[in-house]
This record gives sequence, structure tokens and C-alpha cells, in this order.
Amino acid sequence: MSESFVSHEKNGVGFFSIPSFDKTNLVVNAFSGRKGGISKGKYSSLNLSFLTEDKQENIMKNRIRFATAIGISPESMVNAQQVHEDIIYKVTIKDKGRGAFERDTLIPATDALMTNEKGITLMLFFADCVPVVFLDPIKKAIAVTHAGWKGTVAKIAAKTVKALELNYGVKPENILVGIGPSIGPCHYQVDHTVIAKVAEAFPKSEKLLFDKKENGYAYLNLWEANRIQLLEVGISDKNITVAGLCTYCFQDNFFSHRGNMMGRQAAVIMLK
Repeated sequence: MSESFVSHEKNGVGFFSIPSFDKTNLVVNAFSGRKGGISKGKYSSLNLSFLTEDKQENIMKNRIRFATAIGISPESMVNAQQVHEDIIYKVTIKDKGRGAFERDTLIPATDALMTNEKGITLMLFFADCVPVVFLDPIKKAIAVTHAGWKGTVAKIAAKTVKALELNYGVKPENILVGIGPSIGPCHYQVDHTVIAKVAEAFPKSEKLLFDKKENGYAYLNLWEANRIQLLEVGISDKNITVAGLCTYCFQDNFFSHRGNMMGRQAAVIMLK
């Protein structure tokens, strides 16, 4: 397992990338931060999601700033209406631009996007949930997954690996994975209902997932829960990069839902 993403700043816009992905020179990949946008208040400043109550014109200007900084066109973006489930959508050229300029064209009820077509930017949004990003440099297939606790328990990351296998003929041992900034085990306290669901989904891994069980509450390690399920479907541990950055801890850099912030950052990947 490799630790950490790389931090970048261009034209005042901050973002992170996955070193193992960068080395392939096959993709543009980025995870945005808060800085470099024009939104105000709880959306300050680089809010990128139309599924917020921020002004649409501000979001669009933020998207253009972010796209310019990482070297993509806004027209290439494909977005989804994320609902904390385990639906995976196969993106093709006909989907290019869906959700890029307005919420009405979002791909509905989807929490993972995948493609093997060049020039399509897969883009999902986060504010504590876990972004999991995939690249097979052999078959040249990519995916991005949104995994909160519900998606993690449903093993959407593992299901994305299976979907990449089925649709593009990838081999799990060749896939590179980045587990991005999200709420860490230091701050993600959950109740007995979530504890029971996670224990059911990961019966052999409870000690790895919880810390400080007190009064029916525990701290959940979503990073490790996603890493474990990826190992179970054949991803090599050496091919997994964990950012290790807690969105709640670093609210100067990231939006955090539990930090009472309303903005969203984005995880994006595009085949060149």
C-alpha cells in the first residue's frame, strides 16, 4: 500500500493527484480542494456541485477554473446524481457533457462511473464520503466511485472492479487504485446501526474498522474498509494509494459535511 496523494496549485486552484496514475501519463486525475473559487459562506470557495443550493453561475465559474487548472474542458465532464447505493454506470461518448452545465442532465441514481473511451471526464462529488478512483493501464479503462458508509457496506468499490472486469476485460492485479481524501477514523463516529451493518459486511475485520467502542458508538475507518474489499477481489496492495487526508481535520483545504460545510469537492479522471 502506498500512502499519500500529491498536492498541486495552479492559477490559485488547489488540487491533488495520485502519483501512480501520474506516472502512466495515460490520464488526467485530480481531487479538488476548497481553494480557488468564487463561492461564499458555507460554499467558500471552490464548490463544484450543482446538487447544492449555491448559485449556479458561481458553480459554473468554479468548474471552469478547476477545469482550466487541471487541463480538461468543461464540456467533457460527466456527472451523476449520487444516492449512496451501488449502481455503476458505463459511460460512452453519447453521455459526454451530462451534468456538466445543469443538474437536469445528470445521470440519475448512480454512485460509480466507468469508461474506456478517451476524452470523457468522469466526475463525482464529495464532502466526507470516500472517493475511490481506478485505472487499468493495460486495458486503458477507468472508473470513479462514491463510497459513504452505505456504499462501503454495499462494497461498491469491489463491485466496480468486477464491472471493469466484465465490461473491459481488465485483470484486477493490473488495476491501480486511489482512495482519496475523506473523513478519517479520527473523526468518523457512527452509531450501533452502522456498527452492525459494517460488522455483517466485514465479519473478519471488525478490529480493523473500529476504535473506541463506547456507549454504542465507534469510530469507523472507511479507508481501511474500502482497502480490504479491494484486496478481496484481487487488487494488489502495492497498487493501492491511500491519501490519508481527513476532510474534517483539514477544513481549510476541504469541504466537510460533518464540519457543517455545504460545498462539494470533486474527484475526476479522464483518459487522454
